[in-house]
Amino acid sequence: MKGLWVKDLLMLKKQWKLFALFMLITVFNGYVNQSVDFVFLLMSFFFVTIATTTILYDQENQGYIYLFALPIKKMKYVIQKELLIIVLIVTSIIMSLLFVGVMVLFRDNFTISGEKLIGLSSAALLFGCITGSVLTPLYLKFGSEQARLVVLILMGLIFGGGFLAQQTGFISWLISSGFLTTISALSVIQLAGISVIIVAVFTSISTVISERIIQI
Repeated sequence: MKGLWVKDLLMLKKQWKLFALFMLITVFNGYVNQSVDFVFLLMSFFFVTIATTTILYDQENQGYIYLFALPIKKMKYVIQKELLIIVLIVTSIIMSLLFVGVMVLFRDNFTISGEKLIGLSSAALLFGCITGSVLTPLYLKFGSEQARLVVLILMGLIFGGGFLAQQTGFISWLISSGFLTTISALSVIQLAGISVIIVAVFTSISTVISERIIQI
């Protein structure tokens, strides 16, 4: 697995300009709006997107034929990709926290609580891992072009489902049922713990599905 890490890290190193561009866009957005709420999610999304592109590079020019001719098991390959996504998400959270530190030092009247930072970090971890858990099997199954089409279809279904939920009164029922009140009553640490559990579940499911896809 060490060879896979070296390969991907060298691949990511060549994309440092893209990393810099994404971070510049995110930081500019947060600085102008004087809000870091969106920074964590946007940074997480960008880093996950870059992590999953390593799958597409591996697929180029029948790369899998050469890659799996080496003593590399397909299950280890999938696990390494899932771990790479998590590592880059954590990196994105660290970068976001550094940006918050700079904002606190140099932006007048800008303050943020530790609880909110934990909440934003948990949300970024959850959002990034779910996104990566969806993209990984899609890229392995369909490749770059078809996977992007499937992602667009899924996004359409999600937005369509949200619209139907609003029109049918499901959201109103959810609010009146007290479910959201129960969630909001939990402490930040409890929410962070729940996020970690959900991340573990999604990552495990994605790993199993991806391993079955790549075995075909």
